[in-house]
Amino acid sequence: MRKTTLVLALAVLALGGWALLIQGDEPKKKEETKKPDPKTVKALMDKKLEHSQKLLAALVTNNLDKAGKEAEELIRVRKAAAWMIFKTKDYEMWSDEFNQSAEKIIKAAKDKNLDAAKLSYLEMTLTCFHCHTYVRDLGGISTLDPFER
Repeated sequence: MRKTTLVLALAVLALGGWALLIQGDEPKKKEETKKPDPKTVKALMDKKLEHSQKLLAALVTNNLDKAGKEAEELIRVRKAAAWMIFKTKDYEMWSDEFNQSAEKIIKAAKDKNLDAAKLSYLEMTLTCFHCHTYVRDLGGISTLDPFER
């Protein structure tokens, strides 16, 4: 009797573990996305591009005070309500990483650490590339391209 109970308990545990493993392999449901207003997004992206270019110029000329101010402006643009183009976990992650990189630039500027500011700028730029790829894969990048005029 004990042997049968033990075998049944082990079988139940094995099936439960197997079910958890299979559940992790199921394809994820597509997260809900809402098509953004192209004009609003374009205006925000133009602002972001403008401040990113000014930030690069400040770093190239070793103007850390200006670099810090431009990073603050990028954060301000990112906090705009219309910034959240898609309400997905991945989009939020890229947005948060962008913000963290900008915060690092601000800190590096205050610490007068040009190398740290430059590395954080590169990190921020890579985040932009990743996010744009993600948005493009969702089908929304053509209306968001800041270089289209």
